Amino acid sequence: MKQKLRMCLTILLCCSLVGCGAGKRTGEESEDTATYIYYVGIEGIALEKQEYTMQAKSQDEQIEELLKELKATPESIDYNSAIPGNVEVLSYSVKERQLELHFNEKYTEMKKSAEVLARAAIVQTMVQVPGIDYVLFYIGDRALEDSAGNPIGLMNSENFVQNAGSSLYSYQVASLILYFSDGDGMKLQKESREEVRYSQNTSVEKLVVEQLMKGPYSNQCAPTIPGTAKLLGVSVKEGICYVNFSASFLTDVYNQKPEVTIYSIVNSIIANGNAAKVQILIEGASDAMFMNSIDLSKPLEWNADILEEKETS
Repeated sequence: MKQKLRMCLTILLCCSLVGCGAGKRTGEESEDTATYIYYVGIEGIALEKQEYTMQAKSQDEQIEELLKELKATPESIDYNSAIPGNVEVLSYSVKERQLELHFNEKYTEMKKSAEVLARAAIVQTMVQVPGIDYVLFYIGDRALEDSAGNPIGLMNSENFVQNAGSSLYSYQVASLILYFSDGDGMKLQKESREEVRYSQNTSVEKLVVEQLMKGPYSNQCAPTIPGTAKLLGVSVKEGICYVNFSASFLTDVYNQKPEVTIYSIVNSIIANGNAAKVQILIEGASDAMFMNSIDLSKPLEWNADILEEKETS
């Protein structure tokens, strides 16, 4: 009896280990292994989903099956298909766990709000296919771009709303003005960045710093914050934005004069957020001197003298 009990416990343990290791991708709930087709709610402000039983076995067949379902007319009158009738998927390919979808030109005729929801539904549906972590959108052979001409880039389910019935505005889209170094490292150059997606739980001020850390899109500008920098936190209180970096912020290698780095942060935050001043902290403390040049002990204000007039987008 004891031997049988030990065998049963062993089997149960093995099954639980297999279940824990079978998650398809980061952010997916391991408890929910069902496949869903995502639709656009009839009011045009939310995603809806319905459980779906996949028939195909191979990756190619599953992609084709889900794309067909995304275009099919939903059974419920409360839903619209994610892919409108005049929009066609011309071709697709999978490279390094990235699904590239090539649409016809009709895709660009969708209204912006409808396009964002449709894109969200397509991405959320397609990343359920094993071996696909990201989706890239193309119009013909041209990468899908935002209104500023910047490529939309890789998308996964974390870029969009997660729950059925969630409003389009459960995540937010911002248009930002960021300041990066010019080629000489002596002035700040403005770069407009539109349709930046971010969680509703993230402040605009934190989003700005994170975008600065990613670097400029334009090759006319240069990064102001090294990739080795570590952001510990961003908060706003009584009109002052507190940006907290790790100690390495003081010792990292910079390719521009100190004012360019500091006011890249200060001006970018003030241009987009609700703060009038920015206090840069190092490990939570303000008693620091940046590159033996700039006193960080007090909040800093907008600096217009360091701006270059030329703008990039």
